[in-house]
Amino acid sequence: MIAVDKPECVGCEECLHVCPLDAIAMKNNKAEIIQNKCNQCERCIPICPVKAIKAVPIGVNNYRI
Repeated sequence: MIAVDKPECVGCEECLHVCPLDAIAMKNNKAEIIQNKCNQCERCIPICPVKAIKAVPIGVNNYRI
């Protein structure tokens, strides 16, 4: 599962531009993954300048999604 560590997200919107499925939205100036649209391609992970987007195992709740 792709998740955003919201306290780390700076709201730069870089991830929005690389997602081919428009599976990322901004909410309160933070990126949010729309899980039912995301195909786990991970294109958003390396583009994040602060490394706030990560692939995490399902069931790990260290990140506020």
